[in-house]
Amino acid sequence: DISQGYVYEIAEALVDRDLVTVDETVSPTVLRARPPEEALGTLSSRLEALREGVESLYTAPADSGAAVEIVHSRATVRNRIQRSLADATEEAVLVAPTPEASHLEDELAAARDRGVFVYLLAVTPLSAAGAVDWPVAADVVRTWDAAPPVTVIVDERRGIFGHHGILTGRHGDDYALSFSQREVAGGFLGNVVANFWPMGTERHVTDADPLPAAYDHLRTAATNAALHRAAGRDLLADVTLVDIEADTEERHERAPVVGVRQNLVGEPTNDFPMENSLVFELPSGRVAAGNVGGGIGPFYEGYGARSLTLYSG
Repeated sequence: DISQGYVYEIAEALVDRDLVTVDETVSPTVLRARPPEEALGTLSSRLEALREGVESLYTAPADSGAAVEIVHSRATVRNRIQRSLADATEEAVLVAPTPEASHLEDELAAARDRGVFVYLLAVTPLSAAGAVDWPVAADVVRTWDAAPPVTVIVDERRGIFGHHGILTGRHGDDYALSFSQREVAGGFLGNVVANFWPMGTERHVTDADPLPAAYDHLRTAATNAALHRAAGRDLLADVTLVDIEADTEERHERAPVVGVRQNLVGEPTNDFPMENSLVFELPSGRVAAGNVGGGIGPFYEGYGARSLTLYSG
């Protein structure tokens, strides 16, 4: 009465600890315990490496560390995803096999309880879709019967990108990249928004936030604004706009929101794949503003929005 997936997970953990070897040249796959003296010798080496690593950690600058790291272990990939979701403060964007969405449901629900907005594209195998409580797991859910790379981007600064098989296949040569750099995260986010997300079928969309609602992250504000406008509501905004070129700020109150350009919920209204912005009617004319603080700034709009509060118009 033990599932095959659980057996694979335990086997991979033993492999990661150098306690067993795997022979996939035969069928069925054979796992062999390593001789105790070899296993203990490896453990001693790993403990010494751990000691050196801890000493280095406590003497290194807080922001040191690899911006991109190759990860071969399924267990490590899952652990990195879980840790990223646990640290999320604003947004999480996931492209993941549907069974993995079920596996991560508790972490996703906890993130949403903290106010993190979650976009989830659940992909092959879709047969596990019934095991996932979409309204609990994510704010916006789409499904796609394909096997694109696993992608997780949290707060536009860290996450995972790897072969679909790293979370679905048997122990093999598949691997993932663990990253913690805004420019890298922004590139992977653009890939998801432009190439994967539009292919999905919308399965669940949360209700728009009650108004008034304050936001520090424009993409979340734009998604909610799109939902309000789809329901026929006019919107006003208190907003601080940042002129990207001049590096100056200006504050506007009760500015009419006359446009939302995005493709994450409902019918797309953007002109190019990465566009995600709000358009404000100001005394000087109409201004479109994108998100500031991410890996890819509002290069097209020229303005970024922060400290944004939406009101019913």
